[in-house]
Amino acid sequence: MIKEFFKPSVSTVVALNALALVALAGCASAPGTPPATAAAAPVAPGELKPLVVYGNEGNQAPNIAYLGTPANWAFVIPKNGLGAMDAGSVKAEPTKVGDNNGIKVTWTGGIGQVYSQSKISNDQIDYVEANAALVFDTILHKAPEDQVTMRVDCRYPCMGVVDVTEYLKKQQLEKLTTVKIPLACFEKGGTKFAVVNTPWLIFTTKALSMSIANVRYVPGAAKDADVAMKCGA
Repeated sequence: MIKEFFKPSVSTVVALNALALVALAGCASAPGTPPATAAAAPVAPGELKPLVVYGNEGNQAPNIAYLGTPANWAFVIPKNGLGAMDAGSVKAEPTKVGDNNGIKVTWTGGIGQVYSQSKISNDQIDYVEANAALVFDTILHKAPEDQVTMRVDCRYPCMGVVDVTEYLKKQQLEKLTTVKIPLACFEKGGTKFAVVNTPWLIFTTKALSMSIANVRYVPGAAKDADVAMKCGA
């Protein structure tokens, strides 16, 4: 969740994930003064490049990588998002995912999440219009024991939630995989891509272990044959 505006209860986090999955509806901005927004520069057709939000050097500005638990929803992962952090029910440790630097995230049986977040909102509408997908490299070490959701947030209570439980359960353990989830899936779930401040988040409530690297928005990837799901209009 968003540390500078809201510290949710455990029940609120679970309810928000469930509500977004059921409702698949847009969500309003938080009350008060509108947050600063990084406007997207005009992009000519065919010139939109992949947007790396967590890469080989870890955090990509303006994002910071966090772990979140009911004790604290914003534990900063050290060493630019590539260090070790034990947050209790979820922990991170440095690893390699293929040739890329990344983090191994292990949920030990309680509520926890891993995510990147910016203090400003960012206009990523061009990526939705370019049929982009949220793409990341992963190695699944332990299959999920409960529902796993991914989110793209646009400041509380604005978010889009996608259920990836069954997709992950079908993956072979210890095999390098590239996951591609169309941004349209998150948009249908409620993400307002004009004001994104959390470009990716993974949440679960029970045991799960996976390594994650090279998280990016890739134009055109939503049309690839190997996407995790179809979410077009």
